[in-house]
This record gives sequence, structure tokens and C-alpha cells, in this order.
Amino acid sequence: MSKLNIAILYGSRSTEHEVSIITALQVMHNLDKAKYNLLPIYISKSGQWVLGNEDFLDPKLYKNLDLLAQNYPETTLTHKTIAKAGLTLSLPLPKIDIVFPVFHGTFGEDGTIQGLLEMANLPYVGCGVLASAIGMDKLAQKKLFSEIPQVKYGSNLKFPVFVKPCNGGSSIGITKVRNAKELKDALEVAKCYDRRVIIEESAEGFKEINISVLGNSGSDLKTSVCEQPVPSKDILSYSDKYQSGSKGMASAKRLIPAPIKPATAAKIAEYAKVAFAAIDASGLARVDFLVSPDEKTIYINEINTIPGSLAFYLWETSGLKFPQLLDELIRLALEKHAARARLIHAFPTNILANLGDTLKGGKLKG
Repeated sequence: MSKLNIAILYGSRSTEHEVSIITALQVMHNLDKAKYNLLPIYISKSGQWVLGNEDFLDPKLYKNLDLLAQNYPETTLTHKTIAKAGLTLSLPLPKIDIVFPVFHGTFGEDGTIQGLLEMANLPYVGCGVLASAIGMDKLAQKKLFSEIPQVKYGSNLKFPVFVKPCNGGSSIGITKVRNAKELKDALEVAKCYDRRVIIEESAEGFKEINISVLGNSGSDLKTSVCEQPVPSKDILSYSDKYQSGSKGMASAKRLIPAPIKPATAAKIAEYAKVAFAAIDASGLARVDFLVSPDEKTIYINEINTIPGSLAFYLWETSGLKFPQLLDELIRLALEKHAARARLIHAFPTNILANLGDTLKGGKLKG
């Protein structure tokens, strides 16, 4: 069986740019080289597409991102060389069998790249345009998760509250507010990252419990074991998630499996599948919950369509090694693409046959 040519897309114009690089490195190091030819495509913070090689699997390469973008050739999502006035502007890509987007945050996890890949008719791993966009928008999620208990949000809330950018991740721009005096500053911080802001009541004393879902909506979905992240303060911060080691989210402090009752874990798994299906997700997601000390109350917090480190540590504890998880994600992506290819995307019609006859004075007449 011939190898699949797999393009790994990562980086991009996002506050989570560096986190994307870490997850991409984890993916590239765990993809089975006997099955896949790797094609790293790094998108710089300024939006430049850079065609990589085996050098891009070396973490040391990323210590100077500006130098990286200068030293390697640009490319575009095409198999043809783009030239102008006799000068080659970008190098052509080899044949791509499947794309593996590994982005966190805007311009990658939010449906933008997914839309481009749909237009290019390329199979790709993970959620589609709609699910990716909703997965980034905390307010849109809440509207769709009406069947699942949630913390109060909007107005007329009791302090303390959390102020968050509607679109964002890795806890960036999120502030816990204890009184009205702190609210103004928190809103200004959140608005630095998104024009829309959401305010939620704090579920005081609740613990965060996360779970991962694997599959394509409309088919059998699998769930991982649950985890309980251990924050250093009131909120699981960017530092808690990514600066406690060199392995991204895999380095964060957590309890796996989470020390919760089996019935609670089963209810969380049920809610997670409902949330996954509600946004029409595919591939993989991590769904985050808040659980009361007595475990009688469970609130959904959010869904992450490309979680840090792809939540591989949850699946390894569930018996699925990282290389096997990647194989399954690729299989699911090809399955989804094949299903879409069976749909009708063009409709035969002769509506343009007499178009010239309907033009009078340069205008179309009905």
C-alpha cells in the first residue's frame, strides 16, 4: 500500500501561534512514517505560507520565527508554480492526499482554513466550517447547548463573574471579576481580543472536568476517560496549560482519570456527545464541564474542536496510543470527505443557453 501524502498546516495569525507549533510537532513526531509522507506547511504570524521539510520536525528551528519565515520558500495551496514577469513567487506543492490542520485560535481553528480546504476539495482532519466556527464562538455555543445545563450568562448576574472574549482560547483575555469596579477593566481586556464579549457567573467551588469525543456526527461516537485539570489560581491560566513544561497541554497538571463517581463520568460522556452532535462536529473535540462538589450539578463550559495536544493524553489513558489516534482521525477525515463527495454539488441546467438574447442595452431584462 502506497504512503499517503499528508500536509500538516499550523501556526497562523493567532494569539495561540506558539501553542499550535507545539501541537503540530507532537503530531508530526507521532505520525507513522511508514504510512505517511509528511509535508509541513507553517503559516507565519504575518500570514506567510512557508513550505517545510524534515528540518521542521526539530523544535530548535522555532526559536527564531522571523528567521524561519525568511530562510524557507513560500508556497500556496496549489500544485502549480505561481510566476510573474519570469520570477517564481512561490513553489508548487506536491500532490496532497489529506490535510491535517493543527491550529489553535483564530485563522485556523475557527472555520477559515476549513472553508479554504472545502473550496480546494481537499480532505482534511477534524471539524468542518460550521462546527469549527461555533467551536470558537462561546456565545453561539451556548445558544446550541440549550439542552445541557449551563452557568448563567448575559446580564443581571451575581458577582463573581468571568469576562471572556467570545472568540478565543487558552484562557487568553479572560478575567475573573469580583465587583463592579473591576468590570470595566476586564471588559477592556476582553475587547482587545474580540469585538464581542461574554459575561458568565462563576460557579464557585465547582471543579473543571474535561472529556474528549472521537468520531463523526451521525455515527457511533466514542468518549475518553475524564480529567480534572489542577489550576494554580481561580482559573486554569495560559501558564498552567503551557508553561509548566515543553509538551503543551500534555504538561499541564491534571488528575487522570478524574476523581469523580462513575455515574458522574457517564453523565458527562452523555452530555459531551450531545454537544459534539449539536455543532455537527467531526474527528475529535474536547468538551469542558464544571461539576459541583457533591456532583449533583454539571454545567457544560465549552467545546474545543482542536484541543491543545489533541487531548492525546486522555486517549492514551483510554487505551488508544497517540499514533493510533492519528490514524483514526485520518480515517474519519477520509470517510467524511467520501460521504460529501457522494452529495450533489452541481445541477445541470440550460438557464444560460439564451443569455445573450436577454441582454438589451447592457442590462438583463426579466
